[in-house]
Amino acid sequence: MAPNPTFDASSYFNNMDPTQAAKQMAALSAASQARIANTRPTPFLNSQSGTNSAPSLGGTNPPGYLSSNYDLSSGSSTQQPTFQMPNNHPPSTSPSLIDPMSQSIPRTVPPANGTNFAQRRQGFLTGLANVMSSMGTPLPPALTGVPSPNFDPNSSRWKHLELSSEIGTIRLAGRDVGLFQLWGIVFRNGGGQAVTDNNGWSAILPQFGLPEEVQQRGPNLGTIQVAQLIASLYMTMIYPFEQYYKNNLQEQQKRVRQAAQRPESAPPTEFTPDTSHAHLVGLSNDSQSNSNLSDGNVLDQEVQGIKRKVDYDNGDGKRARQKTGSEPPSENSTSAIPPAVDRSSSATMSGAVPASMQAPRPRQQPSRRKIEYVPLAREVDTYGGRDLNLLENEPTTLPQRRPIRDVSEWGTVDIEALTMSIRSRLAAELSYALTTLTLLSTMRGATPGSGFPLVQAPELFDEVLDLLEEQAFAGSEDSTLDLSHIDPEITTHRDILTQVCELENQPFAVLVPSQGSKDPKLGPLQRPGDIVLAITNIIRNLSTVHDNFDFLSRHTRLIDLMLRLCTVTRGEHRTISPASSALSLGDLIRVRRDVLYTLSTAAPNIQLSTSSPRINLRMATRSFHLISSYLVDPIEAVPPMTLIQLVGIPPSGNPKPPGLADIALEVFSRLSQLDSNRQIYSKHIPQGSLMSLFEALVHRLPVVDADFQLMVREPWLSYMEKIVIVIYSLAFLAPPELKQKLKANRALGFRAVMWRLVQKLLMNHEMRGHFTICSKRAVEAMKVLDDAEDCFDTSKSTAPIMSFGMGYGEVGDNSSEKGTGLLGGHRGVTWEVLMLHEVAKDEVFFGELESLSRVEC
Repeated sequence: MAPNPTFDASSYFNNMDPTQAAKQMAALSAASQARIANTRPTPFLNSQSGTNSAPSLGGTNPPGYLSSNYDLSSGSSTQQPTFQMPNNHPPSTSPSLIDPMSQSIPRTVPPANGTNFAQRRQGFLTGLANVMSSMGTPLPPALTGVPSPNFDPNSSRWKHLELSSEIGTIRLAGRDVGLFQLWGIVFRNGGGQAVTDNNGWSAILPQFGLPEEVQQRGPNLGTIQVAQLIASLYMTMIYPFEQYYKNNLQEQQKRVRQAAQRPESAPPTEFTPDTSHAHLVGLSNDSQSNSNLSDGNVLDQEVQGIKRKVDYDNGDGKRARQKTGSEPPSENSTSAIPPAVDRSSSATMSGAVPASMQAPRPRQQPSRRKIEYVPLAREVDTYGGRDLNLLENEPTTLPQRRPIRDVSEWGTVDIEALTMSIRSRLAAELSYALTTLTLLSTMRGATPGSGFPLVQAPELFDEVLDLLEEQAFAGSEDSTLDLSHIDPEITTHRDILTQVCELENQPFAVLVPSQGSKDPKLGPLQRPGDIVLAITNIIRNLSTVHDNFDFLSRHTRLIDLMLRLCTVTRGEHRTISPASSALSLGDLIRVRRDVLYTLSTAAPNIQLSTSSPRINLRMATRSFHLISSYLVDPIEAVPPMTLIQLVGIPPSGNPKPPGLADIALEVFSRLSQLDSNRQIYSKHIPQGSLMSLFEALVHRLPVVDADFQLMVREPWLSYMEKIVIVIYSLAFLAPPELKQKLKANRALGFRAVMWRLVQKLLMNHEMRGHFTICSKRAVEAMKVLDDAEDCFDTSKSTAPIMSFGMGYGEVGDNSSEKGTGLLGGHRGVTWEVLMLHEVAKDEVFFGELESLSRVEC
């Protein structure tokens, strides 16, 4: 037989049509790619690049838990187990410690799609919420961040949990304990049952800075081991999730091993979400929507990595790839080029292909591969273009920043130069002076509470007030102005906010000229409203320095001018406008807030009674209207639990009282502490305004049991005490006729609400000592209202009454009181309260309560 002629590739391809030639070239390219793939090293298993091994459980990374016979103790001691952790990570904050698989297998390449710590924690919390909801014990939504319609805070077994401000964290023994961190630490050491068997719970306490023992609530209860508390917490809340998670992971690994043992001729089988986690989809009704979204991502990258590893070892490096084209060639094929065409010369061609063009070993290779392009991008959960996670993590970096500079670091400050700069009224000089004062007002001295002392710069402060008055009102207030026309109607803070929202929501609101906007004639000069805001901010900062308390509280011009800035006027259609033409409504809201905080520090020493009756009238009326604007709104004047529901904060979280209302109560309680100030308010404030404030405060008192459950928290207890103190002050300064109206007002229900408050506070055996002061003040308020007398009338004689033939007789109100007391209808319950030890040992408290329960015979 004649030898085969030399193969000419050009002639071969020239004899094909273009379609067949393209197929052959594609086959050669595939063979080249296969050789390159065979030379690559086996990829390591990446534990942190997975997405979800249990989608119904919330998308947590699969931890590499240890075997059940793992010994927690290191060394010879078996009583004190220790946990072995990597030396290159801190014990409590490293994600490697929290994520149990972060160091189980070495990595040579970075993860492709690794999720950050916050996403893993949220996935864990979602899964935990789903598991507990399926068991009929849903967790508080404020703890997991997952809404749960079936959660009832009153009947839930978790209602005694003390939640922290951070999601997924509880308070235990005064420390924050993250559930995700706790699960990671326990899981790395074999799980909850293994830690329990090895007495390892006490070794977990240092990871969270927890003490060994903690005092139990209540008298004579002793201490309890914190290890018992954290073990009980884990086994009741997290251990069911651990069981679900282990079972799910073992099932997936079993599927991978079964897939690896199939014959090589069988096509690769892909894991589908419907078969791998169908039993976990219906964990709870609350998580149905989350399960539907996450079922498409069942097999995480760890399980995929295990499958690829097994396929590579047992099947000569085969990898399961998604096919989009023709079927793979048969197993007997020795060439990497599939038989694309049926020609007589194909055998000759295959025999003439050089060795470098052939695959080194038989390999099952699809003719086509789908290449998916995934852009490299940072996953950001945004709201309106803002990264919420970044904003939440910002406070954690604050301690690393440089602290506020000390006043001594500024050097020598030329007070005279600052005074002259303000007096010049030049734009550049004013900018320099106000900037310098702003920096000085924020600096603190070497001792706590010290700072820039205003007492050493009175002339500078007077120049600042002159500038404030000039920019806001273009001069001082007319002393001959008749103030009898002052509108008794109180403009609430909500009314101002509502009007601002209505104006800003109008089309082209920015282009419409309004009060407080910058005049184009000013050019590059500052807007007067900005100067007013800068000065009020400086005064507020200076009011926090202890050395300035007395100076600011006795500066009558300052108090009068700042209260004048807070006044409003009513125009056509009852529209609200600031009294200062330089301020807009938005500026007015900021100014009123700064003034309120300034008064909160200066109020204890403020004297409303001055030598000028006009100034007394102005300060009393304007301060009362400012304080009442945050308290008398009927929508916000509701009990604590109703207020929380109105705001939309979950009651199971850590809600706090409204900030501005709390500050307003503090200001009035301090201003009305002096009898002279009470007399000024009683003289100049109309009875209608006093009655409106009194009714609003009564409506803010707790009524139902849910309200009283909030009172055990310190912020709400302080809020309630301030309300009761202000009620007492109003009852004290109210005229006798107003006291009679309040006493006889059945719709208000003052007697029933106050008496229920006293009962609830004094009958609480555990917290009775904390509530005694508030209870005494509530009884004093009822006693003042029950007497219905003028508390400023000094015409009554206080001398003892002489009894005929008996020397001195009984002296006091008890000997002359007539009629039935305010609590005469509750005499039986009142005597139970009188028998309490805290009441019986206080003579004044006992006498007032006994007087209120008197019955006229």
